[in-house]
Amino acid sequence: MVKNGLLLKLGLLIVFMTALTVYGAYHCKIVNGPYDKLTISNMDGIIHVIEDKGEIEKIVSKINEGKRSFNYNAGFTYDFLPHGILSFENEAEKVQIGYIVTTGNTVTKFWEIETDFLFETLPNATSKKE
Repeated sequence: MVKNGLLLKLGLLIVFMTALTVYGAYHCKIVNGPYDKLTISNMDGIIHVIEDKGEIEKIVSKINEGKRSFNYNAGFTYDFLPHGILSFENEAEKVQIGYIVTTGNTVTKFWEIETDFLFETLPNATSKKE
């Protein structure tokens, strides 16, 4: 009887810890920190530079709160799709995240995040070669 109770408690603990881990993974922040500059580039070069901290915070929030699809990749496997890079910068660090141009979804090693960024349609989007 004691063994059954112990096994039940152990089983419930494992289920709880697994659920907590999955919940944490789906809700952890992808981009964290205050950034001064966001450079948006696609395969042709830089298309937009944002230095307004409010706009950058909105984009970071959309990335962190977007619906995620688990999609483990050993590397960036979206090379056959038109893709771009979001480069978040401050004085201490530079964080780069990929996005798919056609859908606007953000891509990391483990997630495809539904963000629907369509940067190519920005009114002042320019194509500058680096």
